[in-house]
Amino acid sequence: MKGGVMRQKAVTLIVRMWQGPDGTVKVSVKPADGGETQHFPDLAALLKYLEHAQEAFEEKPGASQGLR
Repeated sequence: MKGGVMRQKAVTLIVRMWQGPDGTVKVSVKPADGGETQHFPDLAALLKYLEHAQEAFEEKPGASQGLR
């Protein structure tokens, strides 16, 4: 820990996109470190998920998973 500042752990996601039979873009997201795959019917739903995840991530500034 340099200068008393803890860095937040990066969140890595595996994102898969494909075109559904109706022509819309479908998306699945899975955390790279394991976890459940989440499916989204369109890009708007993915954006909503990412915005919510960002808000939750920002609410926990001191909750780092790194070394202590």
